[in-house]
Amino acid sequence: MVIPDGGKPDVPRAHLRAVGARLLRDEGGLTAFVRDHRLLFTLLYFGVLSAISVTASFLLRFVVFESVLPAVLSQWQVWWLAMLAVTVPLRLLFFWLTGVHRQSWRFASIEDLPPLILSVFSSSALVIVSLWAFWRQPGGFPLSTLAIDMVLCLGLVTGGRFAYRLIGGPADRLGNRAPRRRAIIVGGGNAGALTIEAMQSPRLGGFKPVAIVDDNAQARGMRIRGVPVLGGIDEIAAVARVARADVLVLAIPSATTTQMYRILSLCQETGLPLKSVPSFWEIMESDTPGVRRVEDFSTNSLLNRRPVVGDQAVLTGLLRGRRVLVTGAAGSIGSELCRQVVSGGAAYLACLDKDENGLFRIERELRDGGAKAELEFLLGDMRDESRVERFFAQTRPDIVFHAAAYKHVPILQFHPEEAVLNNVMGTRQLAEAAVRHGVGRFVMISTDKAVRPTNVMGATKQVAEKLVLARHEQAQGATMFSIIRFGNVLGSAGSVVEMFTKQIAQGGPVTVTDAAMERFFMTIAEAVQLVLFAAAMGRGGDVFILDMGKPVKIDDLARRMIRLSGLTPDVDIKVQYIGLRPGEKLYEELWAEGEQPQRTSNPGVLAARRQPIEPLAVQVAAARLVAAARQGDRDALWSELLLLVPDFQGAVGEAAQRPPC
Repeated sequence: MVIPDGGKPDVPRAHLRAVGARLLRDEGGLTAFVRDHRLLFTLLYFGVLSAISVTASFLLRFVVFESVLPAVLSQWQVWWLAMLAVTVPLRLLFFWLTGVHRQSWRFASIEDLPPLILSVFSSSALVIVSLWAFWRQPGGFPLSTLAIDMVLCLGLVTGGRFAYRLIGGPADRLGNRAPRRRAIIVGGGNAGALTIEAMQSPRLGGFKPVAIVDDNAQARGMRIRGVPVLGGIDEIAAVARVARADVLVLAIPSATTTQMYRILSLCQETGLPLKSVPSFWEIMESDTPGVRRVEDFSTNSLLNRRPVVGDQAVLTGLLRGRRVLVTGAAGSIGSELCRQVVSGGAAYLACLDKDENGLFRIERELRDGGAKAELEFLLGDMRDESRVERFFAQTRPDIVFHAAAYKHVPILQFHPEEAVLNNVMGTRQLAEAAVRHGVGRFVMISTDKAVRPTNVMGATKQVAEKLVLARHEQAQGATMFSIIRFGNVLGSAGSVVEMFTKQIAQGGPVTVTDAAMERFFMTIAEAVQLVLFAAAMGRGGDVFILDMGKPVKIDDLARRMIRLSGLTPDVDIKVQYIGLRPGEKLYEELWAEGEQPQRTSNPGVLAARRQPIEPLAVQVAAARLVAAARQGDRDALWSELLLLVPDFQGAVGEAAQRPPC
């Protein structure tokens, strides 16, 4: 240790700051004491400010403006003491009544001003009325001092709060000296502004916002909370070099999946770490919307987004006060349907599934999340006709969302009987029960694999679609049946994203079917929200198709996920091509020839032109298909399946269990 000339140790400033921070922050320190006695210290603080403003108003009135203090000293003291005795208690009373003591000092905002203004103006008005009505001393009372006091007090109480926020409080000044990372904010909308606000406060004090990139051309050259918009997202690499950035922070929680892929590709070109703000709903659902953290960008950051894609009043009109039954409630789509049905204001939700573990998980999530709807959880198989009948009698649903299905393509190629009994017979029994029990809406979740199918799963889903449409023809409007068809969802159980995540964590290789394989992708939350919008538009006999954007190459997805993990494809993690599995095809289609999808009032939903069917013929053929499945007669099963699905493109019989050539 160096001893300077004065003979005393040269104690490092960092050590002094750390000591000061401990005195303020540690258990039992000054900060904890003030926090535990918030009301006392807040009223004491405002009382002192009120006394200062009263005193200063007299000094300004007599000394600065008139210079007459010596001539009226005794009278001035009487006026001053009288005003102190009335003004300070009244101000403290109003501050308490308006709840000023419950406001956060560190995060003071414009929204905190009305209670402060109301307290000061109301108390000053009451003081003026009191002194005017009851003052009996000769010479009257200098009412101008009351006006000066009101202005001074308002300036002191608001200025003090915002000054505390600007300097971050003493504990933060002493204890938060870590280097700040220079951050580029991707997105200049509300989320971007909230992110910058958080970075300029102790909440995210480890970041320093230095630039914004946004595709809004009108924002170029502008400043948001003092941070310049230096270019569009396409220019992010150049902006990062000019701004000497250390990190990128993605602040566009409402972007669609297609937009996100473009943004990710551009961000990855910079080579900088990528972080993201929470989802739109996490930002907005709190009492005081704001960004409280940023997190490393990962596949989960993409999957958990829930963008707003339409008028929420439409969903409220569909769900509020309704009784809803969701089948397949423990699955990826079904569980998200349950979440959004509850948040949409349904009065009652019944969750049906045969997976007891999954049903337990969704029950815990909904109950722990404070769901306001009445909840019921039903364990059972939709193939059991008596159970289905009992469930409908018990739940009395207004709306049924049918999301239960077997969906694993290669597995079902080896077990076509199970695919038929679950996807065909189960759907038939649910649809018939819906008519018997007067259900208002029945919404079937279908798949793009039902279009020109090459596998058993897709074929059985097409048969299920035809059975639902046949039931609509026979119900004559008593129950409105709708079908909603879409492609792959990111993050579902057993999905390619889940598989890639595990393979990357294990060090590879990442297995891709074919370099040319493409799939339509959408996040689970996006898909389910569009399902609800489509359901609200349904008038019976509808086939809706979700607009999935452009198809994504599976190879590109795998390589992007590897890069998001901080690794290099084919260097750190090998990408291995394994070829098509039984029932798979390189490209999926969302609509069949002749369906001619049309735009609807929601840009994310298309309405297909429904193909004519013979209801009775469909039902008779489906009954024979189910009978063949029950008897294990695979030849008859394939014969009936081809009769019902004339556009089937795949192999049949034993050949269906072999990979395509």
